[in-house]
Amino acid sequence: MEPDSPKGSDLRRDGRYALHSAGIEPDGSGGEFIVRGHATPVANPATRTIAVQAATYAIADRYVLFEFDVEGVLSTVYEQGQPVRRRWGRP
Repeated sequence: MEPDSPKGSDLRRDGRYALHSAGIEPDGSGGEFIVRGHATPVANPATRTIAVQAATYAIADRYVLFEFDVEGVLSTVYEQGQPVRRRWGRP
């Protein structure tokens, strides 16, 4: 991300994050997915090189990269109109 990005500033100050992906159906019947954890700025040049090579777009030298550590995941799907939740996390 851009070095002056507000989200980047937030992650540098407090690395906690949560990503939420709602289903594509307007009524929510497709379920949802939530990932949470901590983000750390990438300082290692070798790690940055790997990320740049794997990216599907050009990563500018000025971009700040973060590594997102996954600590927990929650999915919700609907079976016969009832929510079914599954959780994964670190022991």
